[in-house]
Amino acid sequence: MIVLTSGRFPLLRFDRGELFPRALEEWCAERGVRGGVVVCGIGMLERTDLGVFDGSTYSHRVFDEPAEVLSLQGNLSMRDGAPFAHVHALLGLHDFSAVGGHLFGGTVAVTLEVLFHDTGEDLERARSDGPFRPLETAKS
Repeated sequence: MIVLTSGRFPLLRFDRGELFPRALEEWCAERGVRGGVVVCGIGMLERTDLGVFDGSTYSHRVFDEPAEVLSLQGNLSMRDGAPFAHVHALLGLHDFSAVGGHLFGGTVAVTLEVLFHDTGEDLERARSDGPFRPLETAKS
């Protein structure tokens, strides 16, 4: 990984073969970053594990082929004493379809450029006690 800019909004370039978001978590651990925002990201991932949460568990699907990262955003907080990246991604496939969800991990296929904001604050990941209600059953 190469840091293209520094400061509170570093632009990070992850290179072919790096595992994302693990490489981001490792970079944050090395620098003592304990809270941040993945503002945006573009590039290409392969062997990408996406998930969709149904309120109690995730359904997973792995996309082996290289896919364009059309959108990438999330946050970084501390979980069990280590940086934890909660990231969502939208991928463009070679048939021009798009898939998206929670990004469990992927391998950088060519490059991945991520704009990151170090909040300078400690963010702690905690489980929500509130019930999950799908949109179609939610009442205002």
